[in-house]
Amino acid sequence: MGLTIRDILNVPGLALRLVAGEAGVGRSVRWVHLSELEDPTPWLKGGELLLTTGRGVGETAAKQRAYVQRLVAAGLAGLGFGLGFGFAKVPRAIVNAAEQAGFPVFEVPYPVPFIAITEAVFTRLLAEQYEMLQRAVEAEHVITRTVMEGGGVEGIASSLAKVTGGWALLLDLHGIPLAATSPAAKQRAPRIWEELRSSRPEGTGFSLTLVDRGHHVWIQPVGAQGRIEAFLAVGRPEALSQFDRIVAGHALSLFAIELAKSRAVAEAERRLQGDFFDALAAGTLPPQELARGLQRFGFSRGGTVLVAAIEGPGSPEELAYAAEDHLSRTGRPYLISRNERGVNVLLQAEPPPDLGSLRKAVAERLGGEVRLGSGGAVEPEQVGRSLREARYALQVCRLEGWEAAGFDDLGTYRLLLSMADPDALRAFSDALLKPLDEYDREQGGELVPSLRAFLQHNARWETAAAELYVHRHTLRYRMRKVEELTGRDLSSSFDRMEFWLALRARELLEAEAEA
Repeated sequence: MGLTIRDILNVPGLALRLVAGEAGVGRSVRWVHLSELEDPTPWLKGGELLLTTGRGVGETAAKQRAYVQRLVAAGLAGLGFGLGFGFAKVPRAIVNAAEQAGFPVFEVPYPVPFIAITEAVFTRLLAEQYEMLQRAVEAEHVITRTVMEGGGVEGIASSLAKVTGGWALLLDLHGIPLAATSPAAKQRAPRIWEELRSSRPEGTGFSLTLVDRGHHVWIQPVGAQGRIEAFLAVGRPEALSQFDRIVAGHALSLFAIELAKSRAVAEAERRLQGDFFDALAAGTLPPQELARGLQRFGFSRGGTVLVAAIEGPGSPEELAYAAEDHLSRTGRPYLISRNERGVNVLLQAEPPPDLGSLRKAVAERLGGEVRLGSGGAVEPEQVGRSLREARYALQVCRLEGWEAAGFDDLGTYRLLLSMADPDALRAFSDALLKPLDEYDREQGGELVPSLRAFLQHNARWETAAAELYVHRHTLRYRMRKVEELTGRDLSSSFDRMEFWLALRARELLEAEAEA
C-alpha cells in the first residue's frame, strides 16, 4: 500500500490531529504539495497530501465546501490544515464536507512547520523506494538464475509469477501460448488475444492494461530492435504495483533473449532440414546416409514417405513457420524445404497423414487461401518422384481452383503430366489447336472457346450454346469449321478425347506461366 495518511498522523513529535474523514486514512500518499491557491488542482496529479494555512479556502461556507469538493474530485490523498495563520481551527464547513466525502483532514498545530511534515514524508517515501528497488533487484536475480539454469521461457514465466504473486502468460504472434503458469492463465489466452488484436496500437512501444474476470492484467510486447517476437501478460487480483512492473520489465528482456536464441536454433534446424530434403529429392545421398538422416529426424526405418507441396499468402518463411507449428503438435516426423513459391513437406506415409488438417491449419494461421498438392507414397530413394507428383497436383489445384489434390486424384491430368517436358505438351496441343488459333486470330472467330464449351458439356448442343450465348445453329457451324480445319470428326469419341487432352495441356501450360 505504501505511505498512508494514517502513517503521517502517527509520526512522533508532530502532534497532528484528525478532524474529518477517518474512513479515508488508509489512502496512499504519493507526494506532498503546499498551496494557498483557491484552486490548486490544475497543478496536481492526484495522490498528493495538500498542506495549506487556509488563505485560499474562502470565507463563506459555500466556498469552503466547494474547495473540499475540488480536492476530492482531483483524487488527492488528504488535507493538512495549518492553524494560527488565519484560522484558530479548521472551518466547520470544511470538516462537514470532508467527513461526508470520507476525505481525511487533519490539523497542523502552529508550532509545527510544514517542512517537518514534508521531511518526514519524503524520508519515508525514499526509504520505501529504496526497499522496493532492493526487492526488485533480488527478484530480478531469481528470474535471471532461472535462465542460467536452462529454464527457458517456461522457467522465466514461472519465476515471474512467483515473485509477483500472480500469473504470467506468454503469447506468440498468433495468440498461441508459449508459456502459461497455470491452466487458469492459459484459459485467459483467447480473451487477452482478442483484446490485443482489437486495442493494441501500431509500433512496438506500447502497453495495455485491462481487467479480466476480476484480475488486473498488464500486457507488453516482447522483442528487440523494433521486432515484436511475442506478448507478455502478467495478472493478479490486485492492481500491479511499481515493483511488479519493474520485475516484469526485466523479465521482458530475458524473454526476448530466450526467444532470439530459440529462433536462431530453429532457423539452423530449418536450414539443415531443407538441405537434407533437397539432397534426398535429388537422389544424391548414399543409402546408409539416407537412412541415418531420416532416422535423425524421427522417421521410422524402412517406412514409405510422401511429399506435400504447399503455397499460399505470405512468404515461404511464413508458410514454413505455420506448417512447422502445426506439424510439431502432431508428434509425427517431418521435413520442410522452402522454395520460391512456398514449401515442400516430407511426411511418413504410414499411417496416412491428415493433409486436410495441415492445409486448414496453415490457412487459418496465415489468414488466406492455401493450396496443397501431394505425391504418392514412395520408398525414401524415390522422394524426387513424389515431389514431382506433388508439384503436378499443386499445378492442377491452381488451374481448377481446388484447395487440395493428391496425384492419384488427377485423372486425365496424370496422362498429360507424365509428359513432364513443357515443349512436349506444347507440341501435342499445337498439333491439334494451331489451325483453330490462326482462324480465330485472322477471322476474329471463337472456335477454341466454342470447342471447349462443346466438349465440357459432353456434346450437348443446347447447353453448350446457352453457355456461349449463341444459337445452336451457330455452334453447329463452328464445330463443322473445326472439323474442316483439323480433319477430325467430332462425332468420334477418339477425336473428342484428343481435342479435350489438347485443351487441358494448354491450360496446364498457361497455369504454369501465370504462377
